[in-house]
Amino acid sequence: MTVEQQLQEAVKKAAGKVPAGFSVEISMPDRAEMGDYATSIAMKLAPTLKQPPIEIAKVIAERLQKDKTLAEIVDRVESVPPGFVNIFLRDEWLAAKAGKIVQEGERYGTAEPQKKQKVQVEFISANPTGPLTLANGRGGFIGDAIARVLIAAGHDVTREYYVNDGGEQVKKLGSAVLAQWGVPVPYPEDELYKGAYVEDLAEQLAKDYKPSGTLTEDERLQLLETVTREATNAMLGEIKRVVTKKARIPMDEWYSEKSLERRGLIIETIKELQRKNLVQEKDGALWLKLSALSEGTDDSDKVVVKSNGQPAYILPDIAYHRDKFGARRFTRVIDLFGADHQSTAKILPPALQALGSPAPEILLMQMVRLISDGKEVKMSKRAGTFVTLEELLDELGESGSDVARWFFIERTPNTHMNFDLALAKDTSDKNPVFYVQYAHARCCAILRKAQQHTNGHENENEMTRKTRKGGGGLSVKSTRSKSDSAVRVTHPSERGLVRELVKLPDFVLRISESLEVHHLTTYATDVAKAFSAFYRDCPVLSGDEEQMTSRLALVQATQTVLANTLGLMGIRAPETM
Repeated sequence: MTVEQQLQEAVKKAAGKVPAGFSVEISMPDRAEMGDYATSIAMKLAPTLKQPPIEIAKVIAERLQKDKTLAEIVDRVESVPPGFVNIFLRDEWLAAKAGKIVQEGERYGTAEPQKKQKVQVEFISANPTGPLTLANGRGGFIGDAIARVLIAAGHDVTREYYVNDGGEQVKKLGSAVLAQWGVPVPYPEDELYKGAYVEDLAEQLAKDYKPSGTLTEDERLQLLETVTREATNAMLGEIKRVVTKKARIPMDEWYSEKSLERRGLIIETIKELQRKNLVQEKDGALWLKLSALSEGTDDSDKVVVKSNGQPAYILPDIAYHRDKFGARRFTRVIDLFGADHQSTAKILPPALQALGSPAPEILLMQMVRLISDGKEVKMSKRAGTFVTLEELLDELGESGSDVARWFFIERTPNTHMNFDLALAKDTSDKNPVFYVQYAHARCCAILRKAQQHTNGHENENEMTRKTRKGGGGLSVKSTRSKSDSAVRVTHPSERGLVRELVKLPDFVLRISESLEVHHLTTYATDVAKAFSAFYRDCPVLSGDEEQMTSRLALVQATQTVLANTLGLMGIRAPETM
């Protein structure tokens, strides 16, 4: 168990009888004088126990102080008005934990869950009809961070991109290409995709498919089908390139919407909806009885099969999710949808539950505005109407993926976002991602200097024998204690640093449940700030050998935590900057 889990169990025990389903929340106060951990359980129990919160807090604090299971961890417990219980950790325990962080290396922060889950994270899933947008990038980086945290928490995770390669939208892409060739198409011009990328597609496909003469109706329909397929495949290839190469997002599956029809899953879903009397025929179309499924959905019913016999957008989504929970046996499904999919987010859960299927957890990605010199950047040479993700990454240069990841991850997805291009391009420590990366690089520089110092001695001394290659990927040797006693926590800045370092496992478990990956950026920044105070106040490469060895171990522990935390976000941890 993590320290937070241990404290939760101890607090629950100390509180005595608590109502069924009552959750014990442990917080991490920002100010050290408020404790390393704290709980407000007394204030929540006061109405039930009909006692003043501070009196309940005093009893809980006294019981925690006497709890033998916490003797090695907890130094003291305080009750403070109006009813908080503040818990202070022992310096000896913090020192021992710092030594263990060094020993665990890149494994630090990972966990073995009580019940391993098979999780699918579906994200980006933009139609293969144009370049990826900034909003797609936001969902992409947040989705990848969620997957990384879930993997660290010990779960079996699949990253998946749902490819909408069926339906009207891809036919409109094919039609846009034909229109470039002057071929009549079944859609008005204002419904066709525009931009330089359409012109590029038309030029790319013209050699093999551009007709040289007048076409019959059958020939034109056949050409539209062929060009739609080829244009869609070409766009999907571009999307895969940007996702995997430019954005560095590893996708495990690219799931085709067309495969649902080929496997008969759409017909099967229609029959199941009919069998459960969840649809009705009206005006030649098949309607989902959405208003009767559950409260909180749209008031009106929704078409699932159009009057022309083609499935509406929601039907493949229902079939797709039945396959996720059914044949593919995912126990937890997390969907990251764009803001334009709010309707799907409302319809999908009640529809699946009515069919006897679990529902996914849905996160909506709000829109992103690119701001430069105080003004919004609206136009794109590539897309014509929006700035593409690739253009942003190229504009940010060599560190584009790292910077974009940080900026997108640090904001909760349900809020609209202004992406500050000037700050993102700033290479000083005013840029938050560089501030954290600089802290990591400084750790590496200190460890390199320590190695050079020890290599200058003819005889290997004790500090040299306590070195190893760091779990965070250092190419230099770094401090490792043979025993926990090699690390000492005596200075307030040493304590403040270790106080932050020990939090990583708890953050991983918390985020694996809440999916709030923006806390990773806050945590990484807090660690970097604590390290800056430690570096300022506690000279590392001076003093007696015991002190030097201890502080080098704290540097190595910091390097490990920063590298592992950046890794959870998919951000690189450079050794030099």
